Amino acid sequence: MLDTHNSTTTSGFDDLFDNGAVIVGYWRIFTCLCDLPGSHALMGIYSNKKFTSIDPESWTFIPDVGIVPGEETGTWNLTYFYEQKLWVDPCDAQRNIGLLSTWGLSDGNPNPIRWGTTLAVQAKGLVSNRPADTMGVSYFFTGLSSDFKDLGGPLIDLQDVQGVELYYNAAVTP
Repeated sequence: MLDTHNSTTTSGFDDLFDNGAVIVGYWRIFTCLCDLPGSHALMGIYSNKKFTSIDPESWTFIPDVGIVPGEETGTWNLTYFYEQKLWVDPCDAQRNIGLLSTWGLSDGNPNPIRWGTTLAVQAKGLVSNRPADTMGVSYFFTGLSSDFKDLGGPLIDLQDVQGVELYYNAAVTP
């Protein structure tokens, strides 16, 4: 459990949780498929804090004040993680190729993202004289919440986001 204040003070607990709390749960189980390591994990986050609503119907126009956004109390997010090694060098476990996938879902208000997924293949140390180099390819898709898309109105056409990322990270060696 976390306090929603971003505070580093250690002088007291007078305002602890007065702006809500964040509860985080995480569970992970390690697996083995054909003698290759992997894992499944589930993470849930809930906050009872008050947030600005992204539902345009909750916003109000007040003369001499302007547009006043509505409030939304509480938000949640649930994410599943899957990791599986596809190949591991029997002489050096740091040299490997792995698969990583994430799947997430949220309430969609006040979160602008309703759901998202990522699928990645990653490799480390494939060149024996450069053991710290990593490379990979990933695909992601982010589904925006309908409230967030509606918030853009006719002026801004907000669409779901998807793409492919290629990366190579070369470690600096002396």
